[in-house]
Amino acid sequence: MEYDERDPLLKPLLLIGDQSSLIGTHKEPLSSPSDKTAFSYALSTLHTVLRSAPTIYISLHSESQLEDIGPHLSKYSSSTQTPLLPSEPESESESQDQDHHHEHEHQFPELELIMDAEPGRDIGPAAGLLAAHALHPNAKWLVLGCDYPLLPPTALQQLLLEYENPVTCFVYGSGIVEPLIGIWSPEALERLKGDVERGLSGVVEDVGGKLIRPLRK
Repeated sequence: MEYDERDPLLKPLLLIGDQSSLIGTHKEPLSSPSDKTAFSYALSTLHTVLRSAPTIYISLHSESQLEDIGPHLSKYSSSTQTPLLPSEPESESESQDQDHHHEHEHQFPELELIMDAEPGRDIGPAAGLLAAHALHPNAKWLVLGCDYPLLPPTALQQLLLEYENPVTCFVYGSGIVEPLIGIWSPEALERLKGDVERGLSGVVEDVGGKLIRPLRK
């Protein structure tokens, strides 16, 4: 089905779990091939896909993670220019389109941190999704999990184009469902809230979620 990314009820969520590959084992964000941190790359990806979103939400599992990413948040003030993704070969028309986009880019979205409501409860990444749902119970969430910081924007754009209620997410060749690259509706999150022990993949199955295979790996 066709989906409008300008929907104000569709919000971007960067989900940083309890052991985040965004932060790394030495409390420093990992570097991407373009020498940007994986944290910055993930934020740029979400902004590229949802340019009209005024806020990007970041779900944290604990306050210690705030200490890890705090120094990097200062780069994203209201006066910060949009950080660019690595350049790729493009046609002349694509280059003109890119220039047009840059003319209309002004500021990077605000960043809003969301802490797990029950950090002591071991329910995994569901805690971050439920915390976001509690903050904006009527919103759909475009979710990018911390294990996929270098996912290209085209992958998330595919989710937008193929989205169907109540939840749409990727499934890989082996049949593994990846609920942390997906779009979750309020209905699906209410089901998760009521049966959190079922797990994210279990809830996707229970509600008849749409599973799509990525066009680009």
